[in-house]
Amino acid sequence: MEATQLSPTAVNQQKFRFELNENTVKAVAGSGFYTKLDLGITKYHFEIGAGKDGWEWA
Repeated sequence: MEATQLSPTAVNQQKFRFELNENTVKAVAGSGFYTKLDLGITKYHFEIGAGKDGWEWA
């Protein structure tokens, strides 16, 4: 999660949230311009920080 908090975003806003249910992670975009782009950026950084094992996307 630290990697997602430090990830750059298109308009320097973090309008997204992550939900954890056992080993399943769900990323949800909020509302606003470029929010879906920002979500993609932060999901990428989550993957880098979390590694490949022990979790999966919902």
